[in-house]
Amino acid sequence: MSNNTTYSMEELACPQCGHKHMLRKYKRINVTEKAGLKEDILKNRLFVFRCEKCNYLAPLTYECHYTDSKRKLNIYMAPEVTEETEQTLRDLNEKVEGTKRLVDNINDLKEKIMIRENHMDDRVVELVKIMVINQIKKEMKDDTLMNILFDYHEGEMFFLVFFEKKGVGKIPFSLDHYRQIERQYRMGILDHSRDDFMKVDLAWAGNVMFR
Repeated sequence: MSNNTTYSMEELACPQCGHKHMLRKYKRINVTEKAGLKEDILKNRLFVFRCEKCNYLAPLTYECHYTDSKRKLNIYMAPEVTEETEQTLRDLNEKVEGTKRLVDNINDLKEKIMIRENHMDDRVVELVKIMVINQIKKEMKDDTLMNILFDYHEGEMFFLVFFEKKGVGKIPFSLDHYRQIERQYRMGILDHSRDDFMKVDLAWAGNVMFR
């Protein structure tokens, strides 16, 4: 199987004004071959629809296989898992090596990439998230936590927390805490891990921590 970056050109009408665009939709992104595409993903330049006529802007999520052979990382993004998706994943499982992850949105795709860029294990990071959520429960009493994502900038690592009312906050990421969690839950992580494309998120981490 070729691991080259592949795409198709598809026509898409702007949801706001109806103007028709020809968009490049990637089936496979190999950032070892096309290094610039990694930055395009992280800088929100790739999976996005931008109307040249009315300036409508929206994320554009579709099925795509992201592969980085240098870091031994494979991520399959699928907004929903259909029978066809499951067959694609079965085929890929036999042909690719390294870490295999399944995500359903662009933010999770970016997060998995950033975690690996910092030489960390996303399974441990998800467990750390649960600890962080427990620490900020007081702030959640009169608000709703919408999301929590790992991020980094200029050598600083942190979690971005998204509240319904308060907006976005930032919580420092502790490597010492990360290593402590990694040691504490090592066996649980192994027991709940597979060699195929698995979804590693807060629900997965909850199964490790509370069962």
